[in-house]
Amino acid sequence: MSKMNVVGHSVERPDAYDKVTGGKGYPVNVRLPGMLHAKMLRSPYAHARIVSIDASRAERLPGVKAVLLPQDVPQVKFCPVFFVPVQAPSMVLDFDVMNGEIVRYVGQPVAAVAATSAEIAEAALELIDVEYEELPAIFDPEEAMKDGAPQLHAEAPNNIAKNPSFAYGDLEQGFAEADYVFEGVYETQRVHTCYMEPRVCVVEMDRQDNVTIHVTTQHLFGTREKLAFALRLPESKVKVIKSPYIGGGFGGKLELTSMEPVAALLSKKTGGRPVRLEQTRHEDFITTTRNPIKVYLKTGVKKDGTFTARYAKSILDCGAHATHGSEVIMVHGAFGLFFNYHAPHQRWEGYTVYTNNMIGGGYRGYGAPQGSFAVESQIDEICHKLGLDPIEMRLKNARKKGEPHPFNPAFTLETYGLDECLRQGAEKIGWPERKSALRSEGEGSKRRGIGLAVHPVWVSGCMGFPDIYEHSGAIVKLNRDGTADLASASMDIGSGQITTLCQIAAEELGLPAGAVRMSSGVDSDTVPFDAPTHASRVTYSSGNAVKAAAAAAKKRLFEVAALMLEASPDDLESANGRVGVKGAPGRSLSIAEVAQRAESPFVQMTAEGPKPTTIEEKGTIIGVASLSPKSNPTPCAAQFVEVEVDIETGEVKVLHAVYAHDIGRAINPKAAEGQVEGGFQQGMGYALMEQIQFDAETGACLTSDFLDYKIPTALEMPRRMDSIFVETDEPTGPFGAKSLGECCVITPAPAIANAIHDAIGVRFTQLPITPEKILAGLGKL
Repeated sequence: MSKMNVVGHSVERPDAYDKVTGGKGYPVNVRLPGMLHAKMLRSPYAHARIVSIDASRAERLPGVKAVLLPQDVPQVKFCPVFFVPVQAPSMVLDFDVMNGEIVRYVGQPVAAVAATSAEIAEAALELIDVEYEELPAIFDPEEAMKDGAPQLHAEAPNNIAKNPSFAYGDLEQGFAEADYVFEGVYETQRVHTCYMEPRVCVVEMDRQDNVTIHVTTQHLFGTREKLAFALRLPESKVKVIKSPYIGGGFGGKLELTSMEPVAALLSKKTGGRPVRLEQTRHEDFITTTRNPIKVYLKTGVKKDGTFTARYAKSILDCGAHATHGSEVIMVHGAFGLFFNYHAPHQRWEGYTVYTNNMIGGGYRGYGAPQGSFAVESQIDEICHKLGLDPIEMRLKNARKKGEPHPFNPAFTLETYGLDECLRQGAEKIGWPERKSALRSEGEGSKRRGIGLAVHPVWVSGCMGFPDIYEHSGAIVKLNRDGTADLASASMDIGSGQITTLCQIAAEELGLPAGAVRMSSGVDSDTVPFDAPTHASRVTYSSGNAVKAAAAAAKKRLFEVAALMLEASPDDLESANGRVGVKGAPGRSLSIAEVAQRAESPFVQMTAEGPKPTTIEEKGTIIGVASLSPKSNPTPCAAQFVEVEVDIETGEVKVLHAVYAHDIGRAINPKAAEGQVEGGFQQGMGYALMEQIQFDAETGACLTSDFLDYKIPTALEMPRRMDSIFVETDEPTGPFGAKSLGECCVITPAPAIANAIHDAIGVRFTQLPITPEKILAGLGKL
């Protein structure tokens, strides 16, 4: 029997049709009897003191069932990020659901209403009178760090929420040993994750304080933990219903917001009626974002391109509360700047800085895209000025297979295919011949260029990180018809995790593709803990738990089958829905027959009459696992792009993109291609067009819908995209798999910037690279 009948094959996603037709599995479609609708009143000021709130007129409006004011909300500060303990020492505990004293950004909630319709709730907000005393606001993080700047939090002098640093070697010696020193300043912008389903929750909180919540979330147990803490309840009082799917996340649904506890408290005020709170697209745009980071980068190099020293300082604008900014700056420094290449002397220092801008959140890549833009842009500049080959220079400074992992020396880079990614990617795009011929190929005002960027070190989860949850669990149960149900808390946020995990379970059990189904209707009471869907972790970390649970079920399956086949369990194997004796094709049973026997009566009617079975055969065949991953293996990536720049209009078109990833093994190749293409789309938007913009004086958001906030559509996407998967067969991964998700979005921006430089000879160090910046760079504006 073949060992790999399901893994490595492209399998259609079972939820595909349901999702594209607006299926009922989306939390936004949850409707419960007696449901009320809630809206939140948000501050129009970036920084102000609340003098008074009068909600009496709103309370008298027909249809209004409850009004929530700050005095109704437990006043407790915590970290709302899902993947850390609620009071994690590594994070900043500065978030509150609703306070009645200070507002620190435009859009901060100050009151809420529940009514019989969303329209009545919206009208009631207009009747709440809030008197503010406006305070000086600060929007630039470097200005916020200066003495005398307006202070947002008393416990953070100079508005610095976090100031981590790494160093080794002697930086002065390293720069003294360099033949050349390059310096640059690289700026990235604030962008939105642009998930399609808005954040929404439907919450019931009864008189005994039992809370049940349907919610768009990337983590069942994070929602339970943070919501319980915000409401000052035991966690067991909160039940989070797992939705079959949500309409995207990309990190944008990776923390508790004010809306979940507000809806719960409104429900309690109405005697336990379910309360639905859905954010508008405008509210989504002003409540989650990728943090903008400004990087000062200085690199010393030998004539042959060998790094001798690297220094970087990164300033992250976290907005009014630190939330993810405490962790993003660490990941940015470690995996965006410090660990990606060898250098004998290095120092990095990071600053997470409060401003009166909107709060930053999680976003795919989590600090690495900002770092990669700086590092890969500067490497390209070094190669251009010293006449070095960009591929050879990267390989010269990158880590090698078998070296210790730079983050945790207990791990090694046992599987590491960066050189193969570069070789195959260069071959696919025709790097040597295209590099020397492109500029002459553009017609009229068009100029063509080619560029590359790599990301040498990324993660397959968070194993080894302090203060971060990482373990996973799963339950696999065989059915009498020869199928299996898989129950997991792992959320599918759009990239096909359901299919991938089911393939892993099917391969382990010996079932065909499609015979394993992800259970719906589970909740935080009924499934084991699993860390969030984030950090490129699900295929590797959750996949290992699923494989272990399936292996436990298979062990029991073989024990029952062995009794039926009069063989030893050690002599059995399974594939294609059958269990058989190794080397004996005629001695096999369907898995359905074995499952039925396990759940049959003690006496079975046969052609020969009643026949007793044994007690040892009885019981549902089931496997359970809860475990931490063994390692945090390193995926890596090389990105090549060809662009065309119109020097008269400033328009940039990406003509061809080639992406090569070392992912260990592709469980579902088509799904992996989808990950790559979606990641490139986000990275391309980051490079060329996306930016949340604000009024410089008031802090109000000016780009809070998809008319004003431009993302790439099918029209802007390259006509040709090639995905290459380098399979290095990671021994600690499920069937050899590592991760993929975030790598896809890290390198497009520097690759495109490098290709633009190749096309027109102008280097851009500030994203996005808009037509206006292109024309200004060419001296035409």
